[in-house]
Amino acid sequence: MKNFTRYATMFLLVSACVLLTACALPVENLWPPPPDSAARTVYVSLDTWHAMIAFPQSEEMTVNSTHQEEHQFPQLPSSLGHLLPFIRNQRFEEWGYAERAWYLEGRWGLTGVMRALFWPTEGVVEVGWYDQVWANRTPQPPSDLFIFRLSEEGYQRLRHHLDTTIADPNSVTAFGTSLFYPAKRSYHVLHTCHQYAAYALREAGLPLSPFWAFSRTSFAWQLHRAVQIAEKQSAARPSNEIQ
Repeated sequence: MKNFTRYATMFLLVSACVLLTACALPVENLWPPPPDSAARTVYVSLDTWHAMIAFPQSEEMTVNSTHQEEHQFPQLPSSLGHLLPFIRNQRFEEWGYAERAWYLEGRWGLTGVMRALFWPTEGVVEVGWYDQVWANRTPQPPSDLFIFRLSEEGYQRLRHHLDTTIADPNSVTAFGTSLFYPAKRSYHVLHTCHQYAAYALREAGLPLSPFWAFSRTSFAWQLHRAVQIAEKQSAARPSNEIQ
């Protein structure tokens, strides 16, 4: 009984240490932005398997009305130029990451799972334009949607980071209004779509640990915690500032 108690205590201590190291802190002076400051909005969607980051195009056009092409990277290939008016009328621009062999080439099954997780393979970055965010249109529920306010600096850092994840501005293929580009980093168990999104959002200052975003559950836990931090900051606003 004593041995069981000792082992149980050790297990709890180790578990507590693991959870504590997973609790990343917000980047000071970057996130969350002050309640009354000008802020941008980012949407983070999670379904059973995927994580996606979306930006409202209306906000992009409003803030960058004199530089509307500033964040139109990557450009549409000429063969899809006829879709440009349709794309500009969509509400969201959305970014994601996947393994090329699984997502584009249909190389599934047990061998596909083993390959994707335990052998570094080619990744692809998806950039799409849609009227609804992924959480509201996914065919693989359940889904969760997280909405965050970003400072202008945090937003620019996030956009720059996403741009740099693309290895070649020439797309691999297109499905509907989504374009797929070769990614700079390989896909494997320590760099999936969840870690991809966590790295990007960390650039904006959010309290996320990419290492601990190894699954949907661990990533969702961190996103829920970030929402709570933002809510506490808003609730702690002095009453004389609210009036």
